[in-house]
Amino acid sequence: MRFGGNTALDEVGLTLPRGEWTGLIGPNGSGKTTMLNVLSGIYVPQAGRTTLDGVGIGSLRPGPRSRLGVVRTFQHPQLAESLTMWENVLLGVDLRRSRDRRGRVASAEDPVAVARKVVDIFGFTAYADHVPSQAPYGVRKIAEIARAVVASPKVLLLDEPAAGLSREERRELIAALAVIRDARPDMAVCLVEHDIRLVASVCPTIQVLNFGKVLASGTSSEVLKDQSVIEAYLGKSAARLNEGTTT
Repeated sequence: MRFGGNTALDEVGLTLPRGEWTGLIGPNGSGKTTMLNVLSGIYVPQAGRTTLDGVGIGSLRPGPRSRLGVVRTFQHPQLAESLTMWENVLLGVDLRRSRDRRGRVASAEDPVAVARKVVDIFGFTAYADHVPSQAPYGVRKIAEIARAVVASPKVLLLDEPAAGLSREERRELIAALAVIRDARPDMAVCLVEHDIRLVASVCPTIQVLNFGKVLASGTSSEVLKDQSVIEAYLGKSAARLNEGTTT
């Protein structure tokens, strides 16, 4: 993926298996959000392929991709300001019903009941009747994630869900994501985040980007011990100091 003379992603491959949570981490400017923009259809790369269930979707824009089951959130929550938080979540129900109609699938679940359960899991029931401007920033971020989950996607792309959250809100987010992970064993998730520990707590597999290239990939425990990853985050001098204090 190139922008003028700058290469944002250089021969980066990412597979998101059904039912698995994959963390995508890296320093600022490493290409994480660019990768999500490619996967969600905001960017069309000059080379390579993007597929869903083996079918090429590289030419599809975000709207058609979301109707096929590729749903994402953003670093800064994008909610309909004229709707209440509950009504924003129900937009996910509309997307799910649209996809069910296209696939001529009759859902065994009541989507609205599922939406209520998700709101309860994420813990913002007290703000359900508020418009976004009346809710704290952390609640708005969590509401956007809830809306995406309610859409029952095949692939869920989470772009820095913990950014801007307090320590307590982060703990609550981790707990909610763990519940969703266990409740939706068929959903593939790509979680982009700066907080390595948060990613490792919910993602068994992590891929690390640096300067638009894959720096490391493996289990969360393997990646957290990788010296090249430590150096990318801390710098070589700090990484050596860190290594010396932990051995």
